[in-house]
Amino acid sequence: MENLLITIAAAFVGGFILQKLRVPGGMMLGSVLTVALLNINTSLVDIPTEFRFLAQCIAGAYIGMTVKRENFGRLKDLVRPILVLLGGLFATNVLVGILIYLVSPLDLLTSFLCGIPGGISDTPLIAADLGADATKVTVLQFVRLISGIGMIPLLVKREKGRGASQPSGQQDLIEKKEPPFGTPKLWISLAVALLGGLLGKTLGIPAGTLLFAMISILLLKMLHVEVTFPIWFKRLAQLFSGAYIGSHFGYQDFLELKFLLIPALILVGFNLLACYLLGHYISVKFGIPLSQAILSSSPAGASDMALIASDLGVSGSDVAMIQIARLIGAISIFPQIFYFVSQWFS
Repeated sequence: MENLLITIAAAFVGGFILQKLRVPGGMMLGSVLTVALLNINTSLVDIPTEFRFLAQCIAGAYIGMTVKRENFGRLKDLVRPILVLLGGLFATNVLVGILIYLVSPLDLLTSFLCGIPGGISDTPLIAADLGADATKVTVLQFVRLISGIGMIPLLVKREKGRGASQPSGQQDLIEKKEPPFGTPKLWISLAVALLGGLLGKTLGIPAGTLLFAMISILLLKMLHVEVTFPIWFKRLAQLFSGAYIGSHFGYQDFLELKFLLIPALILVGFNLLACYLLGHYISVKFGIPLSQAILSSSPAGASDMALIASDLGVSGSDVAMIQIARLIGAISIFPQIFYFVSQWFS
């Protein structure tokens, strides 16, 4: 328990500093960096497995609370953007995997899995099941994730500064001043989200905890139980998610970086380029605000981008829906294809 408190305190300090410096997504990025540094240099970091469940439930509840009932009709409009995004990310994954295979000693399957736009916890587990090098996959997945959290918000901010901001009416994130510890509705909603997350985890669905926690809040909204959230709730979701991500990066992973520098540069460079190009294409093709389309195209985490979206004044509900569909598709489809291809070539 003492190490857990130290870990959370470190995450808070890092997040608070970057938040005060007005870094986009500062609370999450700062908590990731400080916890990762603490984990590299000490043995004090302690994030129990239950913490991951709690962090995903809180993130799912937060995302669900940002959705209004009128947003439900948007689902049918997001099918085509999601299919385009999955196709673009798959093509990027193939290109990145081949390049990593050509410039590194990694085998073909590991090279492909390093570039999968999935989750940092799910993808290494899949890699181990398929017989790939899970350690290398973990390191490069962390690099992919941290680059998305750190660089994509800067890209969005740059585009908005050039006049590509979203039209009025797109903002659906409403943070209200409420009692310091929230209202009874907030705590009831959190309890419902925990039950929903537990169901998703039990069913073993990819991203099921986050997905079902979000769906449980959406069901409450369909029953006309409207829940708003105080500013501290968003910060708590960002803090917990950042601490969990940072705890995955240890000293051994740090040592592995020097052997994976070129693959990491390939991974980050092509993912950022794909995010930028796909974001612009989806924005023009489907009329989605550019800043929202870029965040939706990011191969970083589903909850991470949705949590950061509100800091940038971008609608988080569409970002979350597209990102969750991206995550489920990438985890359930991409590895199977790459395993078949690698077996065929070998």
